Amino acid sequence: MKFKSLIIIAVVLFIPLAAHSETAKEYIDTGVTKAQSGNLKGALVDFTRAIEKDPDSAEAYYNRALTKSSMGDLKGALADYDKSIELNSESAIAFNNRGNLRDELGDKDGAIEDYDSEIELSPDFALAYNNRGTTKSDLGDKKGALADYNKAIELDPKLVMAYNNIGNIKSGSGDFKGALLDFNKAIEIDPAFTKAYFNRAIAKESMGDEKEAIEDYSMAIKISPQYLDAYINRGALKAKMKDNDGALTDFNKAAEISPNSYLVYYNIGLAYYKLDKFEAAVQNYTKAIELNPRFEQAYDSRGTSKALLKDYNGALSDYTRAIDLNPGNAKAYYGSGYAKILLDKTDSGCADLKKSEEMGYTEAEKLLKQYCN
Repeated sequence: MKFKSLIIIAVVLFIPLAAHSETAKEYIDTGVTKAQSGNLKGALVDFTRAIEKDPDSAEAYYNRALTKSSMGDLKGALADYDKSIELNSESAIAFNNRGNLRDELGDKDGAIEDYDSEIELSPDFALAYNNRGTTKSDLGDKKGALADYNKAIELDPKLVMAYNNIGNIKSGSGDFKGALLDFNKAIEIDPAFTKAYFNRAIAKESMGDEKEAIEDYSMAIKISPQYLDAYINRGALKAKMKDNDGALTDFNKAAEISPNSYLVYYNIGLAYYKLDKFEAAVQNYTKAIELNPRFEQAYDSRGTSKALLKDYNGALSDYTRAIDLNPGNAKAYYGSGYAKILLDKTDSGCADLKKSEEMGYTEAEKLLKQYCN
């Protein structure tokens, strides 16, 4: 399983601009102090009071935007960035942060416009090129993204996330050897840069170097013990290498870190299945389904485990749901057909097996010959 790992840098700085009112500035100063100490609610009150005292304070709107963004009020933050930029259109950092926010909200074109404005105001700001490159990459403009990442490195040869992002583009295009060079460079610059270890592991795994991939996932976890994706990927790779106990350990740790991730419980179910612990597999598939009722693969997999537990009615119900969610699921038709046959619904079962065979699931042919001829 691969995870997108291109980095968008959110530069969160409280920048003093010219204050229009001494009273407003006092509120801004106390708001900044509160924000830096983690009192975001108090900071929000102070920045709002500053705006009430001086509605033309770009500084107050800017800092309130940062605070709202940190509190999860992204739309409110965007409105404040809009006002701050309206009042002071020369603030490169405001364009950068609004660009990051627009990107996060899905407005990729708007983000590009903001990064363009930022670069026009501050042409030597390496992070601006890196951020614009990331958004271009998301839009499918890999050539433009590479140009921006390379420009970022030209301006700042130690900008590790730019090397990491170039590596991701190369890895995504199948140039794993080239990607390794970039990930290696990022790690050389910053040996604690966990993303580079994680992405290098993906490249190594794709090249068939599974042991070294495990080592890189492990290093990422050593540096960042709560690195969810690294546990998931390492667990999946261990399962692939037949180390099901090791996989289960990793998936259980992932569930501890993120107890509401349906993919984690699904992978735990797969690990138990490979250990022939079908009841435990069913329990975890059920948890995955509770968290995501439209997760087709969980129904399919739970159906298989139920069938092995001889709960053919339960298996049939799960296969039917998987087919409802994806009528093109040939494996689910196969499972449904077999369950029906075991429930003495031979005609209907054979019809499902035939459907599965027509969709290219070769295992169905064996059961057709055994039960349907």
